[in-house]
Amino acid sequence: MFRMLGKKVELYRYKVTYTENEEVMIEYCISEEHKNEIEQVLTDKEIMFETTLIDQTGNEWFNGLEFDSYDVALEVFNKGEQAYLQEKQRQELVDSLRLRSDIDYIAIMSGVEI
Repeated sequence: MFRMLGKKVELYRYKVTYTENEEVMIEYCISEEHKNEIEQVLTDKEIMFETTLIDQTGNEWFNGLEFDSYDVALEVFNKGEQAYLQEKQRQELVDSLRLRSDIDYIAIMSGVEI
């Protein structure tokens, strides 16, 4: 479970559940400070709530990554860390080969021997 702030992924750390106007409400929090703010507001309004820690142990690799859209982020999250690392390594190799190709082209066109 995560949200995106701009292009950056933030993992949810806590879930605060409460009932307001006979409707169950859920607030997801990205930090302890965020959780404390929600709890304080609910306490001030005398609303009962339950806070649950969300175990993100296996998802820490994902926190802070940047993506162009939520859909792309969700796809990467669902594929997992190993698939992400493999794709990242593949992309780095492709970029390296392109750079080498560009350097070779410039060398040939300018008559410089590398």
